Amino acid sequence: MKAVGGTEKRYQINPADSPHYYVTIGNGAIQVMDGDSTSPAATISATDSMLSDLFLGKVDPLQSFMTGKLKVSGDIFGAQKLTDMMKKAGK
Repeated sequence: MKAVGGTEKRYQINPADSPHYYVTIGNGAIQVMDGDSTSPAATISATDSMLSDLFLGKVDPLQSFMTGKLKVSGDIFGAQKLTDMMKKAGK
């Protein structure tokens, strides 16, 4: 799987009720690590259930963002691509 934009990217995921983690995409792989990234391309914050539904494709990311249920800072378009990749990986 190619990295978003052709280079390695990191995305910080901040669940409201669980430990933070980050996702690194690059070198043909997706890697998930516990903790906080020092320089994420984007940070995604929401409740645990919202993040689960988001990555499983059960909710519309744009609608969730517009209603404030999902917060994204940084590269919003990259974050959208990340959610698309996570949905595909979950199938």
